[in-house]
Amino acid sequence: MQTRPFGKFRSMSHAMPALFFAGLITTCPFPKIRLRGTTEHDSIRGFRISRYSEARLLCLRGDLMAKENAAAPKTEPDISKLPEKLLWLWDAPMFIDEVQVGRFYDAVVRPDSTEGKTTITLSQQDTQKIAAKLGLEAKVGLGGLGQFLAHFVKPELTASGDGSLDSTSQSGESRTIEMRTISTPERQLVQLTIHYLVSYLDRLFLVDKPAEEAWREPDAIEAVPRALTFLNLPGHNYAHLFGVPETKIIPTAAEFQNGKIDLIYSRLKGRDDSTPPPYPDRIGSTPQELRAERREYWRWFDTNFSATQAMIAVEEASRELGRIQWIDYRVPVSTEGDTLHLHVCPEGKFDTGVFAYNFIKRGYKHGLRLVGTLKSEPDLNVLAIYEK
Repeated sequence: MQTRPFGKFRSMSHAMPALFFAGLITTCPFPKIRLRGTTEHDSIRGFRISRYSEARLLCLRGDLMAKENAAAPKTEPDISKLPEKLLWLWDAPMFIDEVQVGRFYDAVVRPDSTEGKTTITLSQQDTQKIAAKLGLEAKVGLGGLGQFLAHFVKPELTASGDGSLDSTSQSGESRTIEMRTISTPERQLVQLTIHYLVSYLDRLFLVDKPAEEAWREPDAIEAVPRALTFLNLPGHNYAHLFGVPETKIIPTAAEFQNGKIDLIYSRLKGRDDSTPPPYPDRIGSTPQELRAERREYWRWFDTNFSATQAMIAVEEASRELGRIQWIDYRVPVSTEGDTLHLHVCPEGKFDTGVFAYNFIKRGYKHGLRLVGTLKSEPDLNVLAIYEK
């Protein structure tokens, strides 16, 4: 009787799958797999060879999943802990001043070249100050805040020097973040904010209550570098609910692309169809007297404000004179007649509706978020406008 060198199998090629599977089952990460034993034509351990391929695929998949889980990066920081004012920048602005943002970015960030990178370093002392400014947990650590900032500017960050996927590197009592030089104004504004957080924290004004005077005092405004200001203006319902001034965007003047300037405020009427009073500019008045007179002057516009009328005044001026080069507004920030001057430079690149319906009408109803640089009077050079 002829004997078979491979037992019940006709050849080595028939025996290998069974022999391989017999060894495989001892290390398979799926111990609950059960394959039915059958007749004498089955493998040497009584497992059905026809199920070998399926089981092998399951095991390989399990190996890959285990490796992926082991190599997966740590959970990303909880960005919900960042203050809402910084998260404004994760939105498409209704308006952004590309020229002013670019110049300010170049002056403050000071990139080495258009294709280089900028490095900022955080110390433990910096961490505590920034955490207090942003209202983060008092116990936030150096690594934790570095991760927050890295996640905040994730699209612009490079990998750390050790080649890991992390965007920051840590050495001793400091943490370093590297940022690529960029050209889009939206992301330049993000990097500007990070630089103010790290290098000029006391010049970053996060204003939720415009009526408070500290942020608009002359000494605060005149200090250097120029203050980067995040101004939160309330919607109509919020203003009434909490008794704060409404967002009344009063257009005052604008220059158009044909070079003509229109005093838009002169188109506004009072509730009794009266015209605006003359602007107080008396020679010989003391600063205190002049300030009191001007408060009364702006109070007239506050009392007689109509969002619809103000919107139409801008639309009519633009229809007559063309696209807007720059436009100025006043917005009351207290019930005592204090106002903030707003200077916006669209340079003819934005539709009139942005500065009429969206800015004035919708701003009055829903509120606005403004980012800008502060100057004397007080006056805000508006860098970006975000809708609510």
